Amino acid sequence: MKTALLRKKPKQKRSKLMVNNILEASIRILKQHPYQLFTTNRVAEAAGISVGSLYQYFPNKQSILLELEIRAVNEMIENVEKLLFEKKFKPEQRLYRAIEYFFITESSFYEIPFSSNFEYPAQLNRIKISVDSYLRSNEFINEKADTFLSEYLVILVSGIAEQLGRRGDIENIKPWIEMTFDLAMHSIQYHRKIVNLN
Repeated sequence: MKTALLRKKPKQKRSKLMVNNILEASIRILKQHPYQLFTTNRVAEAAGISVGSLYQYFPNKQSILLELEIRAVNEMIENVEKLLFEKKFKPEQRLYRAIEYFFITESSFYEIPFSSNFEYPAQLNRIKISVDSYLRSNEFINEKADTFLSEYLVILVSGIAEQLGRRGDIENIKPWIEMTFDLAMHSIQYHRKIVNLN
């Protein structure tokens, strides 16, 4: 994990516990109070530590928020991967469930104004690799195909999810999930047709 915005990278078990304690306290603060009331003083108090101890690891509240975002996106990616490869469902159902989960999770990221996540391009690339593997393992594309379709699908799904998140329209998300799934399946079928013509 890249931790450039951490003042010092936790190496010992005690340090790692301290960072996790700070992050858990931050989540509690964000759940209980509006973002405007999120301060390092409040986080330190909730974590039961001094502000000086917090500043050993995080220089400001933006660095805490960024670390929370990086961890949340990593967790989201792991869950999307599990959904894509969950064998008890048909491939189409797995794709639908992954899109649904991605939309709901991605939309919630916009409730709090995070800093720029410098790890997001690498995180997005990990999703592309997983989607490509999903497409190949379910014979939606053959082994010789390039990665165009997986890259296209990730851009499609993440772009729509991002716009919905910015609008804050999570209550009316189901039609968008269904439309995006239909677009994804249509794209897969159309890609097959094009590849077979060449």
